[in-house]
Amino acid sequence: MIEIYPLTALTTLVSLLVYLWVTLKVGGARAKFGVKAPAVDGPPDFMRVFRVQQNTLEQIVMYLPALWLFAVAWGDVIAAGVGVFWPIGRLVYAMSYYQAAEKRGAGFGITFLSTAVLILGALAGVATRLA
Repeated sequence: MIEIYPLTALTTLVSLLVYLWVTLKVGGARAKFGVKAPAVDGPPDFMRVFRVQQNTLEQIVMYLPALWLFAVAWGDVIAAGVGVFWPIGRLVYAMSYYQAAEKRGAGFGITFLSTAVLILGALAGVATRLA
């Protein structure tokens, strides 16, 4: 698959690295703010870091299958071109949310739009093959 979809594979790996980064940030925040596992409640600065990781996990579940289904339907270059906005959006989301919860909107919007285009594109690809 990787030789057929190298850009989609690279986009997937970049997305996973972003998820790994936000996950590691939670570990650092636990140490910094003294929030011991399994607790998930702490000061607002910890909660923002934790929520970034949780929301990224919630979003990646839809994004990754949509990315690959879109790639199969429309090709590697187009899928990666749309999909690359997801990790970019997640970085914008994280960096903004770490500062203040009310600043997270732009990053969420970029992420959501990328995922929505991938889902709708995958659906259209499947529909055209069924017709």
